Amino acid sequence: MSIPYAHLPAPIQRVYELLADHPGPQTTAPPIAAALGIRVSDAAAALQRLHAARLLDQLPPGDRYLLAPWARQHATHRRAQLPDPTRSEQTSRLIDWYAATASAAVPLIAPEAFRFSASADHSVPAYAHVDERRALHWYTWEHRVLRNVLTAAVDCRRHDVAIELAEATWHLARSTYHHDDLAYAQHTGYTLSHHTQRPMAAVFRAREASALADLGRLRDALGTAADAVALAQDIAEPGVLALAHSHQGRVHLAVDNPDEALRELTAALRQYRSVVDDHGHAQAHRRIGQAHLALGRTADALRYLDASISALIRAKHRLGTARALTYLADALTADRQPSSALSAIGRAHALLGNAAAPRYRTGLDLAAARARYALGAAGLTRRITEDLIARLSRAGPGAASDLTAATELHAQL
Repeated sequence: MSIPYAHLPAPIQRVYELLADHPGPQTTAPPIAAALGIRVSDAAAALQRLHAARLLDQLPPGDRYLLAPWARQHATHRRAQLPDPTRSEQTSRLIDWYAATASAAVPLIAPEAFRFSASADHSVPAYAHVDERRALHWYTWEHRVLRNVLTAAVDCRRHDVAIELAEATWHLARSTYHHDDLAYAQHTGYTLSHHTQRPMAAVFRAREASALADLGRLRDALGTAADAVALAQDIAEPGVLALAHSHQGRVHLAVDNPDEALRELTAALRQYRSVVDDHGHAQAHRRIGQAHLALGRTADALRYLDASISALIRAKHRLGTARALTYLADALTADRQPSSALSAIGRAHALLGNAAAPRYRTGLDLAAARARYALGAAGLTRRITEDLIARLSRAGPGAASDLTAATELHAQL
């Protein structure tokens, strides 16, 4: 098949050739502009021209492109003609754009999140996210690309960039169901850091355990969480040890072992009292509240959840506050206060706004279904759970536990 390439202007040819090195599967104009040092408007026009020439396929919502399958071999051949230093520099700038943009999104999504990794040096500026909602929306579209960028950074031996991106992925993915990507990123970060940056390695290992638990790989999660605590104990840094205990407690909650979870989370809280990590401290309170709720101690659950919410509100952490309000609603329902539970759910929805946080929204819908069921509204509960089951069946591998919860509640109707 003849390739409609030679008649294209040289700047458009360069965009076409660069796509052979793009981690993929798709791209937008800003990373192309950063890699080639051109204006975003020129990159966008080039992508549109390449699509018109049928060298690129266009994806919804219309600003995303990938090489047409039949053009990839030709683009790769053309790219290989470029001098190695130029090719390497452009690929490095492409990786830098994604890593810098991911890191720039984190303070918008988790403003009080403690950062363990050092900032990498980037050859290009990050894309400026306007707000939390758009930062989350960006990650939702780019999650698979970021996984591939992480692999590319490792292959290019840009380990500082890879570690930074792996940590950013933790904060970006938590409110989604992309936990296969999340587990991969945390394991990659652990592999890169366990010989030279042991505190960072313990952080990655602990977070990997939580991601594995969300994927339903509970045996692997328990072993990984234990590894993280052992590594953190060897390091003896209170902040790292607190995080490791907190994640081990979270894993024990996932395997329905609230007594052991409470022991680990209490140990985490003791460590957090000696470090400045307000978000970690508030999260430990929230998880202790979850453990008490699982043990049927609603008064204790409400006390710890209220403390967590107050701390998160002071920190202006909207997503974290909404998540804690979800568990507060469950505790209120268990305490025979379903109307108050619905009020807490309303507050959480107001905090989420229209943010792309499907996992957190599902948690709220599950809490609402339990409250409605407690109020005797079986028909409404049925509609909520049926909608949840339909959504969660398509949501991805991280949705397994929420799908089970929705299915079990539906079966009670």
